[in-house]
Amino acid sequence: MKNAFYSIILLMIVSCGHKTNKKNHSIIGMESASRNFKDISLLKAYVKVTDTSIYENKREDKYGILHLKNESTHLVIFKGITTDSVKNLTYKILDTLSISNLKNTESITIGYCNLNTDNSTNIIAIIDKTDRLKIKNIKKVWRANTTSQKIEIEKDLSGINCFNEFFTEQ
Repeated sequence: MKNAFYSIILLMIVSCGHKTNKKNHSIIGMESASRNFKDISLLKAYVKVTDTSIYENKREDKYGILHLKNESTHLVIFKGITTDSVKNLTYKILDTLSISNLKNTESITIGYCNLNTDNSTNIIAIIDKTDRLKIKNIKKVWRANTTSQKIEIEKDLSGINCFNEFFTEQ
């Protein structure tokens, strides 16, 4: 019994030291002159759904949220935008949010939600589709935090209201 215990401990030590050859396929930190990051090979299979700017009380956009999708996945990219001395723009991927298994009755909305009447263009939400102006069922919410430069989940959904960007009065 004692030998079995030592064998298990030895096996755990050896397996913890085992290295894998997995490559890191993260796109976080990558930069591009293309607003939609079309020059990044890992994103070539995606198509643009929406692109929203975050102005933060300034006239120039410093951040943006790009929504891409392929056949099975929605990819939300939080990007930083910088301008050099000759007004060339550079876009940097700050964080990403991958959403798969979205139901046919659900949709992703970006920039059409407010928190306690503050219209925040940096709110990302999964909502139930509706024909009404006001969204009744908000499933999940994230915020693109310009301070931490991360996409963070919002656990408290009270005070968050979303509006149907496709609403038209008939």
